[in-house]
Amino acid sequence: MRLGRNLYHLTIGAFIAVLALWPQVAPADPVTPERIAAALAKLEALAEATVADGGVPGLAIAVVHDDKVIFLKGFGHREAGKPETVDADTVFQIASLSKPVSATVVAALVGDGIVSWDSKIADLDPAFRLAEAYPTSQLTIRDLFSHRSGLPGTAGDDLEDIGYDRAEILHRLRFVPPSSSFRAGYSYSNFGLTEGAVAAAMPTGKSWEDVAEEKLYRPLGMASTSSRHADFLK
Repeated sequence: MRLGRNLYHLTIGAFIAVLALWPQVAPADPVTPERIAAALAKLEALAEATVADGGVPGLAIAVVHDDKVIFLKGFGHREAGKPETVDADTVFQIASLSKPVSATVVAALVGDGIVSWDSKIADLDPAFRLAEAYPTSQLTIRDLFSHRSGLPGTAGDDLEDIGYDRAEILHRLRFVPPSSSFRAGYSYSNFGLTEGAVAAAMPTGKSWEDVAEEKLYRPLGMASTSSRHADFLK
């Protein structure tokens, strides 16, 4: 799932702001409650100003310190021109931050011995094809997560925009000419990595969504997080 570009940039910007506003202190100069309060006040003012200036309709910010949530607040509206406001429980799509999340889930499967990073996609998901036979037979999870399969970076994105589902898009990747030789170049591929994740989950007999919930979200108590688009629409 992809996020609007402005909101994606603000999400990153807010994260950087936390780092920038947080006091830079030596080990002998502890972070006091007063310094934390001052930094959070600046962060809150920045968020309010960004929404007021029209940078984004709304956002939510959480700050964790010493393993405790010390700030959790929503700002603005869920959609421009609509009355629903953003609060601490508003669910956002995370765009390409889903890639490190997916890598973490696959790493859990690797740790459990279910797959390895060098497991071949042809063994995990025999129905998947690239445009050429040799890459199809040799392609691994590692290749897809490191974006060196030869797939063009935008392969499948336009199909998603006009409503094709994931299964159909992955099927149609076989018709996409490669942008480079297999393992010879890097090209950031949304649906290449998607196939790597989906294929890695197949030996479990469960869907990718269920595996992500089982291996990552549930153990961390992430009760409002899901890989199901239907859950986002609720």
